[in-house]
Amino acid sequence: MSLSVRPPAVAGTFYEAEPARLRLTVDRLLAARRGTPRPVGSWRALLLPHAGHVYSGGIAAAGVAAVAWPKTVLLLGPNHHGIGASAALSPDDAWRTPLGEVPRNEALAKDLLALCPALEEDAVAHRLEHSLEVIVPFLQAAAPGLSMVCVSIGEPDPGLCLAVGESVAGAVRRAGARGESVALVVSSDLNHFLPRARNRAKDNQALAALRAGDPRSFFTTIHEKERISMCGVLPATALLRALEILGTTPATIVAQGDSGDAFGDLTRVVGYASVLWEKPPGGRPDA
Repeated sequence: MSLSVRPPAVAGTFYEAEPARLRLTVDRLLAARRGTPRPVGSWRALLLPHAGHVYSGGIAAAGVAAVAWPKTVLLLGPNHHGIGASAALSPDDAWRTPLGEVPRNEALAKDLLALCPALEEDAVAHRLEHSLEVIVPFLQAAAPGLSMVCVSIGEPDPGLCLAVGESVAGAVRRAGARGESVALVVSSDLNHFLPRARNRAKDNQALAALRAGDPRSFFTTIHEKERISMCGVLPATALLRALEILGTTPATIVAQGDSGDAFGDLTRVVGYASVLWEKPPGGRPDA
């Protein structure tokens, strides 16, 4: 039986397509941000941006370099194209980037599907989507030998987001019972296409709502009250519900910036941040 592999959709546009150049870029970005990482088992989740590496790669690298990585990662991202299932788990046996292939974690995928009837195995939703793909090369460099599960959410339904988040929490607990630590990663940029000062104010509102930790209030604030164009509001809502169940410390902003940092155009920027959630003191390392 042949294995199905998702090929890269945005290599050569969002990031380098040539393996050696991609490795050099990713290694350089990670080295610039490297310090003393939080140990495996001490942290729960990261939010990372997903623009082209030239724009948000430094911010993403700051988050990736802030932690030591377990061998299993669950990635949650938006569906920019609006195609495929509303909540889609990638059915492919592996994802390929120019740095090689990352296999799917079958046990984690099965747990998620069993716990969330609304979650469908669907390759279409992931076929053209860049939001998770651009993060994978950083994970390949930081955590060689990892396996992962990729989930996208495209329907702006808070009930769906909460259901996915509850299944994430349940799957993390099942993995913990097997002795397996799972890192949660949400892919999202912040506000889009305002002048820097106004955009940063929107970004800070989004980050404050993330730090508050209430998934329902977060969804309402971003999607309805403040109309912040945070493209990952749906997977971030799911993450906050999972963290509400699992327990976490308030979020820490690891790095923040915007697209104007790359080339100096401050008239119409996109905001980025890396955000870290750690486990509460005294929490079980596998819970």
